[in-house]
Amino acid sequence: MKILLQNYLFAISQLQDIRLWKPVLWATILSLGTIFILMVIGGTFLFQMVGSFSQNLTGWMSWADGWIGGLVAILGTFFIAGLGYFFLSSIYAAFLGIFIDDALDAVRDRCYPSADWIKPPGIIESTISSLRFIIWSLVIYLLASPFLLIGYLLPPVGLVLQYLLTGYILSREYGQLIELRLPRDQRKKKPGKLAHGTVAGFLWTFPLINLIAPLLLAISMLDERMGTNPKRPDFSPIN
Repeated sequence: MKILLQNYLFAISQLQDIRLWKPVLWATILSLGTIFILMVIGGTFLFQMVGSFSQNLTGWMSWADGWIGGLVAILGTFFIAGLGYFFLSSIYAAFLGIFIDDALDAVRDRCYPSADWIKPPGIIESTISSLRFIIWSLVIYLLASPFLLIGYLLPPVGLVLQYLLTGYILSREYGQLIELRLPRDQRKKKPGKLAHGTVAGFLWTFPLINLIAPLLLAISMLDERMGTNPKRPDFSPIN
């Protein structure tokens, strides 16, 4: 627990570096844009689907075809927005993962200049990896949704399950991103730690702080990884 706290305090101390905020800005813009597009597409699809169904209404129900279609489209759009917010952590984390290498490079150059470090993957490879992460996390959330729903009926079980699930997904993804920057002979087969991810999942529940939660997770795991690296360079925390 002490090491975990130190890792996160180290991550917070790095936020003064302006280079760390570029990934946050891009991830925020792209995530909000994605959810907006999904709302528009989903709402349009629902409206068209209900409109097609309402045309078949006859008799006394025919008067309701217009407002039923509009009501269902509105409710469906809000449902899609709620679903998007539920999966926002995965979408945001995936977009941040595309640009996170700039932040990792900034921390490495500033704090671990003598550490073994390789070039980041190309933008195409990073994008494919992020898309795979989004699909994988959505599948995990869907499979776990029955347990989450039951858990929320038995507070605080649902909240704890949510933190653990988010923590597992985030720590696995960002741990892998860090391992890819290390030479092959130094990589771990099981990257990331659940404790680090769970803290990030907890921070995600707070507005505005949630925007930097994955960033803090990545930097804290980088600090932890350097601490367990047998070739770790000498390091003194920055004041």
